[in-house]
Amino acid sequence: MDDNPQNLNGREPASMAGAGTHEAALELIRRFQPKPGLVLDLAAGEGAFSVKLRDLGHKVRAVDVSRDNWKVSDIPLSVTNLDSEFADSIIASGEKFDALVAIEIIEHLENPFRFIRECAKLLRPGGFLFLTTPNVESVSSRLMFLYTGRLSSFGAYETVRPAHITPIFKWKLDMMLDEADFKIVHEEYNRIVFGSTRKVKPAIAAAVVRLLTPMVKGEKGDEGRLIVARFEGKES
Repeated sequence: MDDNPQNLNGREPASMAGAGTHEAALELIRRFQPKPGLVLDLAAGEGAFSVKLRDLGHKVRAVDVSRDNWKVSDIPLSVTNLDSEFADSIIASGEKFDALVAIEIIEHLENPFRFIRECAKLLRPGGFLFLTTPNVESVSSRLMFLYTGRLSSFGAYETVRPAHITPIFKWKLDMMLDEADFKIVHEEYNRIVFGSTRKVKPAIAAAVVRLLTPMVKGEKGDEGRLIVARFEGKES
């Protein structure tokens, strides 16, 4: 693990999440974590959301698989593979976090069940996990699957491995959280547009979605799912 922050390299950190995701997640953090605390930003990328957390008054640490893109000099970054058992290396000092932020990362991982278990190890009892992921059960995603054989936000594998590899269905995420002693205290949906998967003209797709929405069962929210889960396990 490498905890030495890197200096800015001349450009402000940019968000890699879909439009509106950071704003929606930040509003939930203001609501559920109003007091400054120790917060870990998982898969922090360039550091755009880490900066927002810092500006709210939180003590922020960040994690990413590489520091090549990191652009924030005053927030420590740990280089860690989130597809591994990463928790022990992060909390080697024994300090637990008040909140974890996992924006648009779980769908990139090979083992999301292990990821949630590792998150539980990092939180103090009563701490919060703020998690976002594409809603693969939205009506537009179902339409995309019907039309192309692929879920919305999930590209085809050709010669390059796509970034999104693990669709996270509601029932599956509920199971992961429950088995790791989390309780969902809030969930909502926001509209995210990822242009690379759109094969249907927007106007036609919107009309079909409006027509089908009353008929389909299951989760029918917009394309981004946001979860707030409280860790109710014991101190390990």
